[in-house]
Amino acid sequence: MNDDGHLKFESIFSKNHDDRDVLEFSIELRRYIPSAGESISTVAALKGFLVQAGYLPEMDDEWYFEIFDMRSAHAMEAFGILTTAQQMLRRALKARMPLDECEAIAHLERVWVDPSHRGKGIALRLMREAQHVLGRAGLLVIMKGHPDGGEVSDSDCLKLSKYYQSDKRLGFVSVSKRKYPGWLVAVWEEPIAYDGDDVLFLEQA
Repeated sequence: MNDDGHLKFESIFSKNHDDRDVLEFSIELRRYIPSAGESISTVAALKGFLVQAGYLPEMDDEWYFEIFDMRSAHAMEAFGILTTAQQMLRRALKARMPLDECEAIAHLERVWVDPSHRGKGIALRLMREAQHVLGRAGLLVIMKGHPDGGEVSDSDCLKLSKYYQSDKRLGFVSVSKRKYPGWLVAVWEEPIAYDGDDVLFLEQA
């Protein structure tokens, strides 16, 4: 905390406008100024959605397909992995969770950190907060390490996904570095709060 106010982690949830069974979430690091009494900016954010249908999607499930189809190209790629690459998912997850025990899917769609705050482990901290608030029995998490910017290569995605895997507490494993470069999955069956993960982010002087 300093004269410029303080940075605070916040989790925001809301129902999707088009489908009430879909839960939107945003984990944000916001700057607050005491004199303003409210947040003046967001310096980092993780956004995604949760579907707790009780089962893993199948390609011919129109309801499940439409949930991912209305999102983005990345969401559709995630749906393709979940429905057509289940053997790869089984190998990646091994004994962590049999796929037939999957009861919910969380897709972490985008992680963004303001350039002035990069290199401080904030993206991983946002993910640990997501693990804390989303963790539940049978939860399968999927995301792609995809940097912001113009042209992004497979090696760029692999490099970012390796960084996301560096925090072993998150449990991310690669689906297939060759066929799906950058795509990661994890099982978050418990809402874990880690020591040292405080509500406020203390900036170095």
